Amino acid sequence: MFSITSLPAKEGDALWVKWGDEANPRNMIVDMGTEAIGKKIRAQLEALPEDQRVIELLVISHVDRDHIGGVLTCLAEADPLPGLRIKDIWFNGFTHLSGGKIETNPSGIESMGAAQGERLSKWLRTQAWNKAFAGHSVERKEDEVTRVELIDGLSLTVLGPTRKRLEDFIETWEEEVHEAIEKGSLDADDVSDGLAPSGLESMGSNEPPILEFEDELELLAETKKGKDKSHANGSSISLLLERGDTKAVLSGDAFSSDLIDALTQLNDTGERTRINLFKLPHHGSRNNVHRELIELVDCDRWLISSDGTRFRHPDAEAIARIISFSTEPTPLLSFNVPSKFNGWWNNQDWIEMYDYKVEYGDTEAGITIDLE
Repeated sequence: MFSITSLPAKEGDALWVKWGDEANPRNMIVDMGTEAIGKKIRAQLEALPEDQRVIELLVISHVDRDHIGGVLTCLAEADPLPGLRIKDIWFNGFTHLSGGKIETNPSGIESMGAAQGERLSKWLRTQAWNKAFAGHSVERKEDEVTRVELIDGLSLTVLGPTRKRLEDFIETWEEEVHEAIEKGSLDADDVSDGLAPSGLESMGSNEPPILEFEDELELLAETKKGKDKSHANGSSISLLLERGDTKAVLSGDAFSSDLIDALTQLNDTGERTRINLFKLPHHGSRNNVHRELIELVDCDRWLISSDGTRFRHPDAEAIARIISFSTEPTPLLSFNVPSKFNGWWNNQDWIEMYDYKVEYGDTEAGITIDLE
C-alpha cells in the first residue's frame, strides 16, 4: 500500500503517509496543523496498539502556526506516549539557518528562534533531530540531488529549501522572538497574531468568481501573478516521495519558483515530470501556484489542504490555473475538507464547461488518497 491522508487541519497541513504492509503499515507524518489539531492527532496515535506506535519520519516543514502548532500539543509539550518511537524528525531550527548543526548533548544557552520554533527546539534536542543529515540542515543543494531512502521502498528527495531561503529567514526569526520576549512570554497564544509570516498574508476573495463563458476561466488564470514574500514560507521543507513508479509532491508553503527550480534539476529533458499527486503549496495561494509550475508537471490529481480559515484559501486564481494549464484533460481537485471557498468549484455548470472533477474529504477524517 501507499496512501496519503490529508487530515482536517483548519487552515494548515497535517499529512499522514502510510506504506508497506496494509495490516501494519509504515508511518510518516508531515506537519500537524494548529495546536488544536495536534490534540486530535494525539488521540489517533493513542488509538493505535502500543507496538504500532512507530513513526519512521516526522517532518515539520516550517514554523508557521498552522504547520508547527500541532506538534507542540501532540508531542513536544504533552506527556510521553507509551510505546511511541519516532526514528527521525526533520526540522530546520535557528541553528540551521546559518549553517550550523545540532549537537548530541549541547551545553550553554539555547539559541534564539521563532516563538513556537524555540518551544519545539527544546524538545527536539532530546530526539533524533535531522539524523539523516547528521544534525545538519534539511536543504536542497544546487550541485547534487539530496535523496533519503526509508524502509520498504519509500524514497524522499528534498526539493527545498535552499541555503539562501534559510539565510533569508534569520532576521525575521530573531525579530519574532524579540517581540515575544517584549510581550513577556513565548506562549504561542500570546504572539501568533503578531508573527510577520502570518500577518503579511493577504486574504482571498469572500465571493466566488463570475464564470459564465468558456474564456473567463483562462482570463482568471492569467491574472497577474503575485509573489510570496514570507521568509517562513520560503524556508519550507518540500519533498518528492517515490515508491516504485508512483510519485507525490508535498510542497509545504514553498515558493513556486523554488519548486520549479527543484523539479527542473531532477528532470532537465524539457519533458513534463509525471506526478501522481501534487499537494499545492501554501494551501492554494495565488502567490504560490503559478502557470509555469502547473505546466512543468504531468499530474491529474491536485491536493488542497485548507478549510478557508483566516486567509480564505484556496484562491480562485490558483484553481483556475490548474484547470486551464494542466495537461490532464480532466484534472481532479482533491479538497481535504469541504468549505465555503472550495465549495464554489462544486458547480455542475463549471464542471461541464471546463472539464474537471472535484472530491471532498470528511470534516472529521479528512481525505485519504490511495496512490497504488
